[in-house]
Amino acid sequence: MIFSRDDAPLLRRCLASLATVSAVSLDVIVVDNASADGTPAVVADVRCIRLDEDSSFSRGNNLGLAAARAPRTLFLNPDTEVGEGALVACLRALDDPRVGLGSPRLRWPDGTDQETGWALPTPGQLLRERLGTPRHIAPTGDLTDVGWLMGCFLMGRTADLRVLGGFDEAFWFHGTDLELCARVQQVGQRVVRVEGESILHVGHQGWDATRRRATRGATAQWLARDSGWAVGFAARVAARL
Repeated sequence: MIFSRDDAPLLRRCLASLATVSAVSLDVIVVDNASADGTPAVVADVRCIRLDEDSSFSRGNNLGLAAARAPRTLFLNPDTEVGEGALVACLRALDDPRVGLGSPRLRWPDGTDQETGWALPTPGQLLRERLGTPRHIAPTGDLTDVGWLMGCFLMGRTADLRVLGGFDEAFWFHGTDLELCARVQQVGQRVVRVEGESILHVGHQGWDATRRRATRGATAQWLARDSGWAVGFAARVAARL
């Protein structure tokens, strides 16, 4: 399932990468978020849910989840290219009922690693980050347990994701992946990074001030909901400082 807005060139490459997969059967759904570019032509051969007005990442993906017919659902960004190995490895990881969400490693277009897989934010963990402790969790084996994964690739069991209610629509874009991963762990399931495979992810190479503020605001929003308003307020103040 791919939620996309005005990303026709990237979406075309993403769909082309999925078209090379032969080891598993794919039911591809594109949720077109009111695109004004050439997206209709790109999605002519796949199932498409077209939104007439700009909608949130969480709502768009929830519409796709409701329409999913496969036993596993993959939330995928249009700025990714996915090989067969990554899909198969994540499907195998989900054969373990204790695993709720999985993702392979990410790489930049130049082949270098992109971070995914961090500890869930807590006041103590955020303070340790400020003091220089890396927030990215180092590999611990074939599957590394993490707090949360980047939302460009999140695979889970369709039925379990529906029971959870999908993404929390109180979060528009930033924080959606954090919130869902945290909720998966709250019901006793693991969130894992599959170390043996990687996918190409084009986005997130640059973070301007607006995006940094939005990310910190979403983290504070999540902390306020799960740890109390005082913790969320403190996180907002600390981010501004």
